[in-house]
Amino acid sequence: MKPGFYPFWFLNDRLETAEIRRQIQEMHAHGVKGFFLHSRQGLEQPYLSDAFFARISDAVQEAKSLGMIANLYDEYPYPSGVAGGEVLLGNPQWWGTTLRHDVTDIDADGGCIRRRLPIGNVLSCKAFPYTNDHAIDWERSRDLRSAVGVHLGDESYNIGGLTPYNRKRYFASNPTPVLETALPKGRWRLVATVQAVITGHKYWDHFVDVMNPEAIRAFIAFTHERYWQRLGTDFGHTVKAIFVDEVCAAWSALLPPRFQREKGYDILSRLEAIADPTHPDHWQVSADLARVKHLMFCESFDAPLQDWCRQHGIAYCGEKTSYRFSQLAYMDIPGCEPGHTKAGADKVDTLQSLVRGNARATAAAAYFYNKPGALCECFHSLGWGGTLQDARNIAENLVLLGISYLVPHGFFYSTHALKKHDAPPTFFFQMPYWRFFGALSQRLERITTAFVDTWIDADTIVLDPNAGLPDRDDRDVCEVLYHALMANQVEFMIADTDIIAAATIQNGALQCRDLNIRRILVPPMRAPEPEWLETAARLRLQGIECRDIASRDDALAAAAAAQASPSSLPFTVVAGDCAKVWMTARRQGARRVWFLQNLGSEPAVLAFDQKTAATLREIVLDDIAGPALSLAPDGSCQCCIAPFASALLTNGDGVPAAPALPIVTADLPLACTVKPLNANLLRLGRWRLSLAQDDDPTWGPAAEVDAIPIANQLKQARLAFRPTIAESFGMMPRLTFPNLRLRYEATFICQCTTPVTLVMEPGSIGGNWRLELNDSWQARADQLQPAPSGVHVPGSLSLDLTPGLQPGENRLVVIVEATRADHGLCNPLYLAGDFAVNAATMTLASPCQHGEFENYERNGLPFFAGTVEYTGDFAVENLPATPTCQLRLSLPALCEEALEIAINDSAWLPMPWNPRQAIIPTAILRQGSNAFRLRVATTLIRAFEGEAFDIKNHRQVKVN
Repeated sequence: MKPGFYPFWFLNDRLETAEIRRQIQEMHAHGVKGFFLHSRQGLEQPYLSDAFFARISDAVQEAKSLGMIANLYDEYPYPSGVAGGEVLLGNPQWWGTTLRHDVTDIDADGGCIRRRLPIGNVLSCKAFPYTNDHAIDWERSRDLRSAVGVHLGDESYNIGGLTPYNRKRYFASNPTPVLETALPKGRWRLVATVQAVITGHKYWDHFVDVMNPEAIRAFIAFTHERYWQRLGTDFGHTVKAIFVDEVCAAWSALLPPRFQREKGYDILSRLEAIADPTHPDHWQVSADLARVKHLMFCESFDAPLQDWCRQHGIAYCGEKTSYRFSQLAYMDIPGCEPGHTKAGADKVDTLQSLVRGNARATAAAAYFYNKPGALCECFHSLGWGGTLQDARNIAENLVLLGISYLVPHGFFYSTHALKKHDAPPTFFFQMPYWRFFGALSQRLERITTAFVDTWIDADTIVLDPNAGLPDRDDRDVCEVLYHALMANQVEFMIADTDIIAAATIQNGALQCRDLNIRRILVPPMRAPEPEWLETAARLRLQGIECRDIASRDDALAAAAAAQASPSSLPFTVVAGDCAKVWMTARRQGARRVWFLQNLGSEPAVLAFDQKTAATLREIVLDDIAGPALSLAPDGSCQCCIAPFASALLTNGDGVPAAPALPIVTADLPLACTVKPLNANLLRLGRWRLSLAQDDDPTWGPAAEVDAIPIANQLKQARLAFRPTIAESFGMMPRLTFPNLRLRYEATFICQCTTPVTLVMEPGSIGGNWRLELNDSWQARADQLQPAPSGVHVPGSLSLDLTPGLQPGENRLVVIVEATRADHGLCNPLYLAGDFAVNAATMTLASPCQHGEFENYERNGLPFFAGTVEYTGDFAVENLPATPTCQLRLSLPALCEEALEIAINDSAWLPMPWNPRQAIIPTAILRQGSNAFRLRVATTLIRAFEGEAFDIKNHRQVKVN
């Protein structure tokens, strides 16, 4: 696969052939290389059925016709291992289990002690006395397992006897382990551990025992083999890889005997050391357990999936919890999942201590284990305020750290109703700025093309500490170290003991493939493995620096010391925050490539001396914005990197630094003409809810609720209702959801004379419903029509409300018959049209033609999503004499959204991110006044969430 974007394509609705083809064509037109077919909640075709595979085949064939890659995803929805639940159905022997601990102190008085334990198979129950100096005597345990029995503690009364003489029955249910014993007087530490079936797991309630080889063979048979039967002829061609996601090991009944063989002692006899962090052997026993779990998981899960994929000609890829760095060797394309912070956050999340949260660790694994590249599942949960500036900032940071394949989470097939809340945003066609996405694809292609056949030129390795069980404080120190190295522009890799131990020593350096490693930095750990301790001792004897990092101060000092090594790209910082400038240095022989990114909110200006400037070239990433490198009269040069922007430099093929073009700054005015190019919206997200039940026609008291499913509304409003009582013989009665009639009311004021359309997304109302306007006008679901183009998100439905409107206050009522907990008014409804909106008073007014740049409330657009055009004038005092110049926009308000500008009716200049500048013919400009049209393509946060993103304070705020 070529580097680039391969999004999770969320298949979350009823899939239609024409729409599948259209969406794939959209991706192709915007530079997306391929996608992962990700079955997601909301999918209507039954997973892995004939109907499902018919649509999957449509997608693969369309991708093939366009030369795209259609990769697979091995689950519905996630994490991997259950084949959408099929592995679990009828197979309780494969249900996953976990350890649950009960640790408590008891002041015994010699009498009876009774304690309910977690439900499950009791593996251990012990009591340990406190000594006179208030310490626990772990050597003097009392085994209380024989004092634990089962108690049926849930009492119930049923009507339904076996004879006509008696109909009343008394039962008890819910078998629960209970300890009942007596202890000598004094204080005791009670420690009990049970093996409990995993319950309450998202999607399936249970999960699979991933350390059970038989269960994983079933998973492969249900999932992988079925894909092979349907799509096998495309494996290795259009279908290049299959993605595994998030799976990790917990506990297994198979574990204790394996542990005994591997570690030589009975884990069940030492469970108190795992349960209680104060136990003196806690870290060692926990480390032994983690290592055996790792071994069993790799044998039962990673190795069989790797083997199956290689036998069938596709790559085993994905991201999941790795016990240690070396586990990534099983993946043909190792993966991680950071990259979820917006531009301007205090700290990026791409260098976490956990392997799955560390892009550099994943890239290093791809390098050391000779893989074609590394992937990252990114953009997860940025929210609907996610911008292209955010996407570029994250994507370039990941590429800088060594990621080749970017997997946006996700491209939504549908954003309708509740589907929009699946860890958004989507950067796909629903977003008003989607038309600019191709520029990001092109930019990334230029960067990754320059990286071909190069490697990160590191002289420092940080040992991955995860096999040594770092605690939370240790992990914090590790992350400080990673960030300090980047802030000091120190190029480093991350490696595990196997990589370091296998390296040779030449000329006083550790030879790891192409790298000459001068130092190894060792983050803190609670239980370093013996193999590492032996390796470190040997290397130190051979003169290799192995520096232990015990604290934040150690981490900062080590990074500063590493910075003292000669840099392949020496520079000084003239302006900006040097610590916010991250750099990767890559090489292939004598060819070098440097990629620099400014993570700060101020421009960074880097100065290079004459010697460096003489061979320095730039690979220009944005033809419109132009180069970042400029030549000074004395032969030195500077590189100006705008906030959240980047520059790509090389000593090979590229553009040499040239004198900077004259700069013309366009000071755009705050006051301007405002014209929305899409229908404006009044978002009806808050309603007055009343309930009626059974045959009672009376509506109960009303309470304000959000547009969410009725179960959530009842919790939110605390409205009273009568649940249904479900009785079953011999079990405690259960409270279940009753049938309810729901009345939702919203009011708005109409002061406009233009048509008003009600717009809703499919699935916004669950259950049978009707709509009433002002008590005189009614409508039902079958009267809805497809919304016109440009009115809310594609696929929306609409209804003309104009005939039922009245001047002044209008009352909109929705009556719903709810028979399920997910029924009700689940999603906001919208009023759409050519009007202005006052959010505070919920008023529709005449359109506002004059307003302020990006002041959506002032402009009557508080819930708007789409494109807004601003027009006005700016002055140019002195026109440059050169044929071309650099136009820089000075915006009158903070704006991180995608925009484009046309000057004096010239062609549109896209500026979807920083820097807001363009190289233009000077002839476009006029001395004096210049007319501009500036279009801003918004996010969906105002329409979808009724919120806006406060750039200055980096937080989401409610629209007022």
